[in-house]
Amino acid sequence: MGVTIEALARRLAQVEQEVTHLKHLIEQGAHEETPAARGARLLAQARHDKAQLQVGVAKAFVEMGVHGAPVLPAQLRQMIAACGMQPEENVCSRGIIEMREE
Repeated sequence: MGVTIEALARRLAQVEQEVTHLKHLIEQGAHEETPAARGARLLAQARHDKAQLQVGVAKAFVEMGVHGAPVLPAQLRQMIAACGMQPEENVCSRGIIEMREE
């Protein structure tokens, strides 16, 4: 049995009502929250979410096979040069530019 026009109309009305409510909350929050308060709220949220994010990143690294300590920029440049890439060639930038011109 398919979905009726009436059922779709009810669902659409509900979605529109929820969007209107969310817009109201956003507008209300924007007027009440100072930049300093917003910054403090975002920092507190980041501190609260930090452990969960670290677990997620660690899991993603394991799935991708990433291990070991981060490489310093100077060491990364040496590794790239050891692979035969010359920074003055700008191979990646050139490819991006060529794609934009297509």
